Parts: sequence; C-alpha cells; structure tokens
Amino acid sequence: MLQGTIDRVTYADPTSLYAVLRIVPEKGYEPPAGSELFHSTRVSAVGKADAPVAGLRVRLAGKWGRNPTHGTQFEFEVLEILPPNDRLGVVKYLSSERFHGIGEKLAERIVQKLGPNALEEILAHPEKLVGIRGLRADVREELVRTALAEHGTAKASAFLRGLGLGPVQTAAVVKKLGPDCEERLRLDPYLIAAHVSGFGFASADRLAGSLGIAADDPRRLRAALAHALGRSGEEGHTLLPRARLFAAARELLGGVIADAQLVEPLKALEQDREVVVERFNTGEERVYAPGLAHCENELAKNLAHLVRCAPVKPLADARALAAAEKRLGVELHPLQREAVLGLLATPVGLLTGGPGVGKTTIVRLLVRLAQGSEAKVLLASPTGRAAKRLAEATGSEAQTVHRLLGYDPQEQGFLHNADNPLEADLVVVDEVSMIDVTLAHHLLKAIQPPTRLVFVGDPDQLPSVGPGNVLRDLIDSNALPVHRLTQIYRQAEGSRIVVNAHRILGGEKPLLPEKGDRASDFYFFREDDAARAAERLVEVVTKRIPQTFDLSWVEDVQVIAPMYRGECGVDALNEKLRAALGNELQGGREIKQGARTWRTGDRVIHTRNNYEKEVFNGDMGRIARVSEGAEPTVVVKFPEREVTYALTELGELAPAFAITVHRSQGGEFPAVVIPLVTQHAVMLQRNLLYTAVTRARKLVVLVGSPRALEMAIANADQGKRESALAEKLRNALVPKG
Repeated sequence: MLQGTIDRVTYADPTSLYAVLRIVPEKGYEPPAGSELFHSTRVSAVGKADAPVAGLRVRLAGKWGRNPTHGTQFEFEVLEILPPNDRLGVVKYLSSERFHGIGEKLAERIVQKLGPNALEEILAHPEKLVGIRGLRADVREELVRTALAEHGTAKASAFLRGLGLGPVQTAAVVKKLGPDCEERLRLDPYLIAAHVSGFGFASADRLAGSLGIAADDPRRLRAALAHALGRSGEEGHTLLPRARLFAAARELLGGVIADAQLVEPLKALEQDREVVVERFNTGEERVYAPGLAHCENELAKNLAHLVRCAPVKPLADARALAAAEKRLGVELHPLQREAVLGLLATPVGLLTGGPGVGKTTIVRLLVRLAQGSEAKVLLASPTGRAAKRLAEATGSEAQTVHRLLGYDPQEQGFLHNADNPLEADLVVVDEVSMIDVTLAHHLLKAIQPPTRLVFVGDPDQLPSVGPGNVLRDLIDSNALPVHRLTQIYRQAEGSRIVVNAHRILGGEKPLLPEKGDRASDFYFFREDDAARAAERLVEVVTKRIPQTFDLSWVEDVQVIAPMYRGECGVDALNEKLRAALGNELQGGREIKQGARTWRTGDRVIHTRNNYEKEVFNGDMGRIARVSEGAEPTVVVKFPEREVTYALTELGELAPAFAITVHRSQGGEFPAVVIPLVTQHAVMLQRNLLYTAVTRARKLVVLVGSPRALEMAIANADQGKRESALAEKLRNALVPKG
C-alpha cells in the first residue's frame, strides 16, 4: 500500500488508462529495502488510472517492482481517490486541472472562508461559496457540479471495485452510467450488459450474483433473452423463432430454467418495446430487435413498390447493344446479351455470378447504354475499395453507399430518404453480398420511382458482416428478375484462379501445377504443423513471391486468414510480417498506444467511415511518418493522399499485412496468400475459401495442411441466417383483396 499526493502525471493514455505518476508519499511510507528511494521525496508509480491529475490525494494498492530503465517503482492495481487531509492539499486539489477557472490564489480564498473541510462544505452547503472575491457565478456553479461529480465518481468507483471490476471496467461503467450508477445497478445489475461496451451477460450475471439476484429473478431472465437476441444479430440473424430464442437464453442461464418461465419475461420485453414479436396463424412467433424488424419490413415494402412499376420503357434495344459491343471490341455470350437488355428493361433487377463470367463487362455496357439514352446513372459499392474498382471498370464516378446517401456522422442519419430521394434514372450497386439489411433498407428508402435499381453481386461469397443475407434472400424470393451468369469468359479460361474458384464452389479440389512449374497462378505449399506453416508463409510472402514473380511483397501481396487467433491467425501473422519488414526497413520510427505499437512502413487498414477525413472502412495504406512530442501523430499514405491521425484516433486503424476474409471483401489484390490449418477448423468453410481466392488478380498461394483444405471444401454449410425478407417480399407483391 502506498498513500500520498500526485505531484506530476508523467504519462496517461486515455484509451488503455495506463499511467505513470510521481507521488509524494505521506508519513509512514517505507521504501523497499536496499532501493535508491530512501533519500527520495518522490516515488514513481505505474498502473491503470482514469484521468489522473496533479493534486489528487490517492491510496494505491499493489507491489514494488524494478524497471531496468526507470529503477524502483510502485506497480499499482488499485487507485483510490482520497479527500485532501490538510489546507495545502485542498488548495492544490481545487487549483488542479479538475476545476476550471480556479487558480491557486482563488483556491486559497475558498479554503480561507470554508476551512480545511472545504470540499465537504461545498457538497453540503454550496451557497457558502457566494461572496468569495473573484469567484464568478459561472465558475462557482461549475465548481459545485464538478465537486458533486467527483464525489459521486469516487463513491461509484469504490462500489464497482468492491464487486471485483478492474480499473478500465470501472472507468467505462462510470463514464456510461454516470456517478449514480451504484443506485441504478442495485436496481438492475443487467444494465451493465445492455449499455456498457465490453460487458456481456456473463459479466453482468457475476455482478448480479454479488448483489444477491436469484437464479430465476425476472430481471435475470429478461436480460438473458435480450442478450441472446442481440448475440443472434451479431451472428447475422435478423430474427429468432421463439423456440430458438428460448433455447439460446436457457444456455446462457444454466441450471434448470424451463421455457414456461421465459414466457412472461418475453412479454415484458415486448410491452416495453425492447423486442418485436411477429405472430402468425400457424402459431409461430418470430422475435426481432425493434430496429431490425423495422428495416426488414420496410425493405420488403420499398422493394415491392419498385417492382410494381413494371413494365417500364427499356433504356436500350438489341441494335444499341450490338453497336456498343462493336465500340468496346467485345462479343457477348447470348446469356450476357440477355442480361444487359433485361436489366435495362426492368425497374429492379439482379446480376449475379462468380469470377470470370463477365459481370464487369455487363456493368460497363449497362452504364454506357443507359448514359447513351441520356439517363442519369449513379454507381455505388459498400466499401471505398469496391467503389474504386467499380469506377475503374465503368469509367464513371462511383462512391460508397454511405456517401451516395449523404451520411451525416453528427446526426447519424442520411440526407437522402423517402422525403429526399436520390435524383437518378438508374442506380447500380455492386458487391451487394456485403450489404446488410439495415443499409439496404436506407438505400431502398432513398430510391423512389421512376428511378431504377440494378444489384450486382456474387451470392456464393461470404454474407454481410451485419445482420441479414440480402442478396441471397432477394434471389430466393423469386420476386425479382435474376440474371445469373455461369459461362466462364474466354479470357478467364486460362486462369487457374478462376477455374479453381469454380471448382471449390462445386466441392472439388483445386488443380495444382506440377512441381517446378513457375508459370502457374495458383500454388499450394504443404505444411501440417501450424507454427511451421506460419514460418513457411512468411518465407513465401517475403522471399519466394518477390523472387519468382517480381512482385513487391509490401505493396502487392495480401495475406488473408480465416481467423484472428492462432499461429496462422491475423494477429500473429501481422507481427511476423512486420518483423520481416523491420529487417528491410532502416530508420523507422514507432509510437505506442496502449498495448499496440505503430511503426513507419506498417501496412494498415481503416476500419470505419470517417467523413471528416474522407477515409472509409476498408481503405488500406502504409504509415509514412510517425511524430512524437506533446501531440503525437501518425501519417498514413493512402493511394490518393496522406491522412494524419492523432493518438486518440488510432483506434480507427488496424494492422493489415494480414487481414480476415471479411475485411478483404470488396477488394482485389495482385497476389493473395491464404493460410489453411486445422486450428481454424471452426471457420473452414467453402464460401470463406472461395471468397478469399476470388480476391486475387494474378496469383493465389495456399499454405498449410491438405486436411484443412479438404475440410474447407467439404464444409458447404454456411450456417443458415434467420431472416424473413424473401417471404415478406413475396407477400408484399400479392394483390390485396
């Protein structure tokens, strides 16, 4: 135990809460025997603390340790804020950064009037502050608010730490639920799972147990149902049948909880509008989160509204198409011609197919012919990378769906909607397999007749990260015209990448070149052990591919892995590949943020849409410069321009020498290297491998176990996503009466 006053905050990371403090110990402090601290009036302390400031009196629980650079220091696990215990301490505390507008002289006047117990007096009798010279009314009011908040925060932190929460967890709960969180959590401890990021049902349940909540308490049963439904959304479902929801909730609850005990808690959730229950004449009940119910219902309604506009005037005929083929120097397959003319003659249609079947050519012709008929065409894709590919393929501007709809990050809404629809004759959206039910709902809300819509995508790729399986549901509805291309285009017939992608999709092993063949575009390096496979992969990426194919591994080679964890997972491979880069890169600088280090030369991926910086989810670049100092920054060079990130913004970036298959969607890379090991058995699926392989333009290399490859090809079960979009679209088109 170490007790004293914070003299200086040497370092404090707002994200990880890691802090380095200089402490003035109080009387009775005994430094460790033999240390250099016997004659020191200051002690270094390191640990996790939420926004520490100089002047705070604290009690630290932990142990002494020794850092090879900084010497003896106190490594604390618990930091408890104490009230100042003398006049000087109160003055220093009131004049600290915690209280704006109060300098040392004004703090002395406050203590002179209220005495050494000034803080208690402020809390109990704030009116006593009136009349103190130099204390303006606005500063006085803020002083009282801050003192009350500090008192509440300290009290709440003590309560939460007493229940076993760590400093980071405690800070997160107090920040989200407020200083009065003790009272709120005693009433319902499961609020912590519903409102605080990083807490699930299990952690809330442990908290509830500490507070004496019974196993069959209605609050516990409600929380289990809500959590099970929320988790189903994270797994891609838009709904759960009641029986499946009850089963998932019982698994969370453990013990003996019967379905009958969950009926009333579900009704209570429905009455409080925390869930939507759709009931059918068959007796079936489907349970939705309210937002997903709204999106699915409105998406079906708006799609049906477009479909009912048929027939529409074609934007081009066979003669115009023949002329366009001649201008572009292409000769279409009859099914491709049928697709072009069909999509230009319908209010909403789908173009699907795998690699090498000519989807890009069809889209280019669609756009040229529509524009030739003086139609205004808008092009969009879910990610920035996919939009860039679409623009390159068509020669026309393309943008992300969010930008197309005019997303406002401040309002968290879209400029374009039913009241302000998109101004276009035709909207073409590519990579639709990546669009979840929520984004699809907002898109269709902004497309009103006579605007037409063409969706383009590959239903055999991985479905969206968010809930729903929109492209597959639209196809399965049989309510829209679907043009599925299956004939491999002549230029693609010689590519083993294209051939093997279709073989994988058909459940067949890929065709591999003979040993020593350096002219192929598809290879497999066999290595059964995961650790050795990781080493082999690094060698393939950094040495074999550059030497054989004259590709820059840093610029042209993308590792795509099924999972984050394991020796061949994204996290471990990023570290190994960055270490390999470090051997090549001289003079690189780095900066630490919590447990993560960012270094010059690192390949990174932006993970959310940032409209202020004009950088979007999926954009990839490399760290060009790192600057330290009072306000550290990282400069990332993206293909179009450089973007500067402050330390607090680095959470928007992730390492990208290796990325997951989901992160790779919408992108295309010269060379792709894919680790396949049995450690990743839970994720080895046919559509996952197919998606990874189809990200490559020139070269695919598999590294790993033949058994893992067999497992991936054999596993065609994508895990059915619970959704009713197809059914609702069909029903919406049934004539009434």
